[in-house]
Amino acid sequence: MPSETFRSLVKPLERVRLIIWLAFLGAILMYVGVAYSLFAQSASGAEPLLLNPLTTPFVILSLLAAALAPYVPRLPDSRLRQLINQPPEAIARDPRTGIVDEDRLARIRTLSSDEQRLLALVRALFVVFVVRLAFNESIALYGLVLAFTSKSFVEVLPFAIVSFVLNLMVPSPLDSALKRAESLGLHLADIPTQPR
Repeated sequence: MPSETFRSLVKPLERVRLIIWLAFLGAILMYVGVAYSLFAQSASGAEPLLLNPLTTPFVILSLLAAALAPYVPRLPDSRLRQLINQPPEAIARDPRTGIVDEDRLARIRTLSSDEQRLLALVRALFVVFVVRLAFNESIALYGLVLAFTSKSFVEVLPFAIVSFVLNLMVPSPLDSALKRAESLGLHLADIPTQPR
């Protein structure tokens, strides 16, 4: 069972994660809404999806984005080991200002070493989470471009659906941190994946 201190340190990250995740999902829905508002009336005279010369390249780019999204932003194990072995001062440092937050540092020092390592992993994998969402969202953008070039609302739908589903399947940074900790051989036995 994680300590209350660990939960209090992870909770703000999880809240920001949820806001960013919802923003990416909302953007995909917005792309569909924009395409619908601009091209729903002209859908009857639009050229079929397969006749658009951009369809094949965008489908290929979408497949590449979907296939590479889990792997491209991945941090190497050697870098993760460096991050895990940081002193508590480095974990408590505000990345924007470079100043150590003394209150946060005091709370981090009360954590077990396993929880300190997991907290360092969660922070490191947060960027990976956002990059993966962006890769998946790019698929919906390809569909939006197709909708604009063909002036047809229908063009965006398959791309948006795939993008939306892929973003629904992106694991949280805490879940990813636990999986990566296992692969690094760390024993974080009593820490569950759900502080949400």
